Amino acid sequence: MNKVNFKNLYSSWLKDQVKNNCQIKLGQKEMTGTIAECYQEVFSGEPFYENWTKESAEAVIEDYLKTGTTIRVAEIDEKAVGFLVATDVIPEDQKPYIPYNQEEIRFIEEIGVSSKSRGNNIASELVRGDIISSLERDKNYIGYRTNAMRWLIKRPEESFETAIERTQIEDATKRIEGEPIIIPTLSEEEKQEFINQYIELLEKRPDLDVSDSSKLFRGIGFNVEFCKIGNNYTWQKDPTGENNDRIFPVLNLKKAGYSKTYYNGKGQR
Repeated sequence: MNKVNFKNLYSSWLKDQVKNNCQIKLGQKEMTGTIAECYQEVFSGEPFYENWTKESAEAVIEDYLKTGTTIRVAEIDEKAVGFLVATDVIPEDQKPYIPYNQEEIRFIEEIGVSSKSRGNNIASELVRGDIISSLERDKNYIGYRTNAMRWLIKRPEESFETAIERTQIEDATKRIEGEPIIIPTLSEEEKQEFINQYIELLEKRPDLDVSDSSKLFRGIGFNVEFCKIGNNYTWQKDPTGENNDRIFPVLNLKKAGYSKTYYNGKGQR
């Protein structure tokens, strides 16, 4: 029986300084506590600023493990410093926004690395592992949901692009200084027009993407595509009511040059 061997396709992306003491493992029930601590730290800090306790994070991790979702965990000294949560089943509330053959999509629910461990390609290594899983499962795409630029109203003298640039600078300053960020109320039609303009802007200005996940995938060679139905890009209203609305990127594994390679028992193609 043929077996899949990815060694000749993908070398480890971990930098030398973490290669020897960072291990990637599959999450198990006994690892819930350390994964939850990392999860809490990642999403409570920049750029998310969400309110998490260890208990609420543990509940999320326990739920993932119960449903058979894959959790890849990066550990240093047996402490979780990063995680990637992925599944072959797109969540029901997100299916309407992803107009692809959903049997071909591996869906990433969450990805994060603790602040002290960022910059060491740990997130890239977590992604590499899940690309391999995707190909083993005959998936052609990786999909995920991520934050869109928050709603804004451009000033009369501004272009849409300069309004985005200004708002990102102002918002970063306000977060540092603890000032509230006021988000304008827009109609559904205005929001759709905004999303369309924003995603089209990212085609030429990917540096203005507020999504760390999308920055990660671009950094490892992916062209990030966004789900679209007709003339409109799809977006989902934030279920938490925090105006943190979401868009749906998809990564095409074949376009990125990733393919499944078979080797026989003697190591021959």
